[in-house]
Amino acid sequence: MKVSRQPAFRPKGGRVQHVLEVLAGIEGFEHPDRIEPLRGLSNRVFLLTAAGEEYVFRFASANADRLGIDRKAEALVLHLAAEAGIGPEVIRHVPPQGHLITRRIKAQAFADIPETYRDPGTLRSIVRTVRRVHSLPAIDHAFDPFARIRASFGRARDRDIALPAGSDRILLRLDEIEAARGPLRSPYLALCHNDLFAGNLLNADPIRLIDWEFAGMGDVFFDLATIVVATDESAPLSVEHRRAILDEYFGCTTPPHLRRLDDMVFVVRLHVVAWGLTHHVLGTPEHGWEGFTFLGFATEILEGLIDEL
Repeated sequence: MKVSRQPAFRPKGGRVQHVLEVLAGIEGFEHPDRIEPLRGLSNRVFLLTAAGEEYVFRFASANADRLGIDRKAEALVLHLAAEAGIGPEVIRHVPPQGHLITRRIKAQAFADIPETYRDPGTLRSIVRTVRRVHSLPAIDHAFDPFARIRASFGRARDRDIALPAGSDRILLRLDEIEAARGPLRSPYLALCHNDLFAGNLLNADPIRLIDWEFAGMGDVFFDLATIVVATDESAPLSVEHRRAILDEYFGCTTPPHLRRLDDMVFVVRLHVVAWGLTHHVLGTPEHGWEGFTFLGFATEILEGLIDEL
């Protein structure tokens, strides 16, 4: 998940000892040469050096189930993506917690080079990679953003969290979009990444995708819409960029495709709101992000969506 207008990241080292205790139980990583915190919100992420090689270690959140994450499904998809050459090489996956060690991919995330990301040629390359994701074998795990959004707003109401005026209209709009979409079936049903924000897209050759926690069977338009908002949830890409995305994926842009993409851009942005609300309700620590709160982040995007209705 991407945080737009990123605040300063200041790592906090209070729990590094706990991380070292977990690593002590992972064969080959009991005594890392170096451990360095990286950016992460849902999970804590570290750069490891062991025996002269660099790895990325994800110290998994304990709230995976409540975040709708299936660690078994994630492990399966990670291996499928690695075999296809579009994901990181998996070195260790530790069930049931979901701690993960992958080989470091030495490439910039597109979050750090937004102008490169917006280049039409780059976008087309990203879309071609996403089509490869959608061609991976089906798995027995579904991703339903509509249900996830409603559940998140329900938890917020149950906790009496004050949401901006007009939030009810937002959920009515969500209902309208789902009704217009109809039942999800082929050719729009496929294995999707479902978190294609620019921080999870690496400018490698070929382009590589990381952070597959939300992967599951879903609507290909959710992935395409995430590409539209990947660098800034509050400032989606232009109509011209959207046409380029659809042209590359489908071979042409039709009015129904463009309407469906525009509708799903709304859903993706609202799913980001739901992600923030859920982490606020669960009390997820805001690891080292100066001035950042999950509730403030969610509220800012939600207010923008309400203003656009």
